[in-house]
Amino acid sequence: MGVAWIGLLAVVMASFSSGFAGCYFEKIIKTSESSIWIRNIQLGLFSLLFSVIGMIASDSFLILEFGFFKGYSTLVWMVVVNQALGGLLVAMVVKYADNILKGFSTSLSILVSCVVDFVVFGFVPSRVFLIGASV
Repeated sequence: MGVAWIGLLAVVMASFSSGFAGCYFEKIIKTSESSIWIRNIQLGLFSLLFSVIGMIASDSFLILEFGFFKGYSTLVWMVVVNQALGGLLVAMVVKYADNILKGFSTSLSILVSCVVDFVVFGFVPSRVFLIGASV
């Protein structure tokens, strides 16, 4: 049972840090004199810096041998483009609406995904899934 409490604590801390980050991001986006595109580039450069450091630390030999884009398929590129457009969409929602609306839209996307999974793949949600999705 001790492991479950550690997991619960990790989820609660992640929720608090995500909420703080969302509120701070909204403040920065709405009070900044820079455009939303400049802010996205600034945030992207920070994430790129940490990603490159992690990539070099873990896979530098493989990248030097095979190249950075080894194994990228059409599906991978579609996911990359989807994530990039999703990031831009989140920034626009926060800029022109607020963080609360972003939270509601994320919850709605989970529900729509669940319905599509049910219709297309025959997914039957378990009791644990329903409790987690409703919380």
